Amino acid sequence: MPNTELIFEKSRTSAAGGPARNNAKGKKGKGFVVVAIIGVAIVVVGFFAVLSPKTDKSAYVLKMWNEAEVTTATIKNTVSSTGVIELKNKETILAPQTSQVKTVFVASGDTVTNGQPLIQLVTTDLEWNLVVSQSAYDEALRAATMTDTQYDFQVRQQDINIKTAERNLANAQSNLTQTQGLFQRNIASNSELVAAQNSVADLTDSLDLSKLTKEQTVAQHAITLSNRVSDLAQKKKAISDLKDSIAAATIRSGMNGKVYSLDVATGDRVSAYSSVAVVANPKDIQAGIDVAENRINEVKLGDPVTVTIGDTAVPATVSSIASSATTSSSSSSSTIRVVADFKNAPSSAIVGGSVSADIEVGIIKDALTLPRGPYLSSGNYASVYVIDGTNRATKKTVSFGITDGTTIQVVSGLAAGDKVITSAYQEYINLAQIQLQK
Repeated sequence: MPNTELIFEKSRTSAAGGPARNNAKGKKGKGFVVVAIIGVAIVVVGFFAVLSPKTDKSAYVLKMWNEAEVTTATIKNTVSSTGVIELKNKETILAPQTSQVKTVFVASGDTVTNGQPLIQLVTTDLEWNLVVSQSAYDEALRAATMTDTQYDFQVRQQDINIKTAERNLANAQSNLTQTQGLFQRNIASNSELVAAQNSVADLTDSLDLSKLTKEQTVAQHAITLSNRVSDLAQKKKAISDLKDSIAAATIRSGMNGKVYSLDVATGDRVSAYSSVAVVANPKDIQAGIDVAENRINEVKLGDPVTVTIGDTAVPATVSSIASSATTSSSSSSSTIRVVADFKNAPSSAIVGGSVSADIEVGIIKDALTLPRGPYLSSGNYASVYVIDGTNRATKKTVSFGITDGTTIQVVSGLAAGDKVITSAYQEYINLAQIQLQK
């Protein structure tokens, strides 16, 4: 209430003898204050009237609407996400050696067959090394032939020496026998007997030495043969490796498929084991799906998946689940990669193309359901307008669960048989109750 004390005091002062026009001015000032207060009050009341919820049941009349009844049904519990079409098995072809690209026979996107040449590397150095290695191998074979020939002659010569020594020893033994007989008849002297005995001993040693010499020659040749086998094997392997390298310099496809990438051009220098091309079968594809981490525990191997490619729904099955999560730079939430294998790969699928996927993780029986509709995107997912059987619809708080195609699960707030407006709520979402025009 405005304070009027001073106004009344001034009025009484004027009546005691002050000028009459002073009292008139006081009344005029009082009128301005009252008008201002009334204006402010009107503005405040209007402001709150605009912002306050409209509870008047006749404030809004809905003339056209769609409605549906809450029913019970068995629905599929699905995990929905997005992903891309990926190559399932691809062949990454590596350069077999450091070299220069001589010729490229194909282009990216070409269809190739198993064994078809893709790239030819320069092999000039390899071919020269092959000539040198082949010459060294041939020389080793000639040296081996010469060694074997010499060995054969030595063994034959030593065999002759052994036979000669055996004959000489036999003659000396015969002579010793005769000398012993003569000595017993006192015809031969003791010195002759000793000489005959020494002759047998010397010839025995000579025979043993001839045999030992042959054994030494045979043992040495065995070592030579062992070394030769190792040396020739090394030289032969060097030749084989060079031939393989020359053959590998013609880089070929290891499968029937399509060239998805080609990383070299004629004249390029490539390093050993660097990637030069990727070949894959375009029909051998899979879907890589990014599942939110808060739902990955519901997904298991073998779960059926419906992959939607464009307007086509293709059945698939969960074949693998990553053991770690991935966080995108554009999002704070993490996802886990799930791979789905197609039962029949669609020919229209494009590698790298985006897809949507619904993974079936369970079945809910006797679930309360409503058809999906515009009411779900009206800015308030927790409310619906329930038709009360007359010409009114009342706003009611509800909670929704999973969706199954064109159906959404009602978790709480509604009962079977309730009729709900399923058209858009944008025009009256702030009203607690609306009128329905019959």
